[in-house]
Amino acid sequence: MATVLVVADDLTGANASAAGFARTGMRAVTLGRADEWSAIAQFHPQFDAIVVTTDSRHADPHDVRGPIHAAVRAGWPVELLSTRVDTTLRGNIGVATEAMLTAVRELSDRRVMALCLTAHPLAGRVTVDGHQLLQGRRLEQTELARDPRTPVDTSDVGELLTRFTDLRVGYLGLSAVTSPHEELVATIRALLREDIDVIVADALTVEHLDQVATAAVAADDEVQWVTVDPGPGALAMATALGLPDRSGAGPLLAVSGSATDLTRAQLHRLITERGCRVVRPTTLPDSVVPDVEATVPEVVQALEQAGPGEIVLVATVLDGSDLRRLSPEEGDELPVALGEITRRSLAESPVDGLFTTGGDITAAVLHHLDGQGLEVEDEVVPLAVAGEIVSGPHAGLPMVTKGGLVGDTETTLLCLDRLAEMAQARTRAVRAAPSLTHPLPSTTSARPGHEGDTTP
Repeated sequence: MATVLVVADDLTGANASAAGFARTGMRAVTLGRADEWSAIAQFHPQFDAIVVTTDSRHADPHDVRGPIHAAVRAGWPVELLSTRVDTTLRGNIGVATEAMLTAVRELSDRRVMALCLTAHPLAGRVTVDGHQLLQGRRLEQTELARDPRTPVDTSDVGELLTRFTDLRVGYLGLSAVTSPHEELVATIRALLREDIDVIVADALTVEHLDQVATAAVAADDEVQWVTVDPGPGALAMATALGLPDRSGAGPLLAVSGSATDLTRAQLHRLITERGCRVVRPTTLPDSVVPDVEATVPEVVQALEQAGPGEIVLVATVLDGSDLRRLSPEEGDELPVALGEITRRSLAESPVDGLFTTGGDITAAVLHHLDGQGLEVEDEVVPLAVAGEIVSGPHAGLPMVTKGGLVGDTETTLLCLDRLAEMAQARTRAVRAAPSLTHPLPSTTSARPGHEGDTTP
């Protein structure tokens, strides 16, 4: 399940934030503004970090709170929340921060505190004495003061946080940030004893952000932290909480309903050479059709026990003793059952890639996953294709599929090897998910040190 929820005020910032999480190996997705935020829940099982945009940077302050409340409620529960703000402090950063704090306090039984880390050192934005500097100059001394839509009239982070809000702000100066770890922890503990909502921290380097985040986690492990930052601060807090270490690579799921001699030979070689976990579906009484209710828990258990990149194989036929003539009704019901087993299993235990063999099986699996088809990347061998699922909650999931009479005994091995390569590449990619009402353009990962803001 997702462990991070970021609510950004514009799409470029959302993409930049998601790219930072992707570089750690966390699965990250961006989601555009929606009229109904329930779409967020669909991506909870497939991603570690969900980044949504409210498109509210230039909105009236009165219109900011509603979308944030809805996004937080739809994305709960997570271990870390962040309100992603512009590196040059344009927009409604105070209102957005207060809105997120209010929403999280309604949901969490822990104390909720915001940690404001507005510095983005690799992009030339630093925080000193509670003021944001751009390439060493206060924001109001740059051309941002003449921005046609949201001119910046102050670099004082605290002042901007308290505009149109009742937020109470405390400060963590550079002398505290650069002090030894135990002293920094003690300073944060002292701030936590004060009647404040937000701690604004100075930072000149990425290391300063890491030091503050690590000390904040150490200061009180009962606090539910909410970061206010342009990306690096949330990433520092996620690292301090150990969230990237939990993501890792997931297993691969192979589904076979083909009974051909070639498929059986291919599966035998796969099992022998890859040592995959095999699930033999429990069948309905006097039938070869899998019992969905009985089989799903077996598949989920195998997926949860599988290590990174390990293959879980669901196969109806493995040797000659499994062969039996299917009635026309069974022939129709078997692919449907395997499709439903796949859908329900992935809803409980996500995978990094999916392999299917047999044309009817592939069609049924895609149908049950609400996939419109595959965006094909290449052919592993003739008639065995590799691509990504198009549309639905599993959009972008790598998938390799082939017919039951395709290839030789090595083909299934080649298909799973190709799937593993695609899964590994996808782990560090940011996915763009369509919202319920507004499609998103594709996203690209930001380079280290590159910020997606349209700023000077």
